[in-house]
Amino acid sequence: MVSTSPNTRYTISAAQKRTGLTGRQIRYYESQGLLTPERTQGNQRRFSDSDILQLLRIKELMEKNLDIQTVKQLLLENPESESGDRSGPSAFPRTGENIQDVLGHRLSSLYPVSNRVELLSLLDSIVVKKAQE
Repeated sequence: MVSTSPNTRYTISAAQKRTGLTGRQIRYYESQGLLTPERTQGNQRRFSDSDILQLLRIKELMEKNLDIQTVKQLLLENPESESGDRSGPSAFPRTGENIQDVLGHRLSSLYPVSNRVELLSLLDSIVVKKAQE
């Protein structure tokens, strides 16, 4: 991997290559307030390394078929470190993981959970509780 300086800024085409997202997706996520890249005097977007990490987090959540409002709420409630550290509890199983493997037990019921955000918060609290044991 090529080392970059902390002040490196990427064009939207470079951000597309680094994330696998389309320019249209990136502009949509910006319009929804999920990220705010810097702008040049000519009003061109310039993405920082942390913007790239944020786009990758958004992509991961969207691939789990979550709606944009849920993604927005989750990003606000569970911001990850700029290093992209996922070693701590996460509301989402990593690719290839089964939720039962993450929790260590089977959920008997989702009642009274009425939406995804509640469910993910519940699962996150279980993971935190297990980590403290």
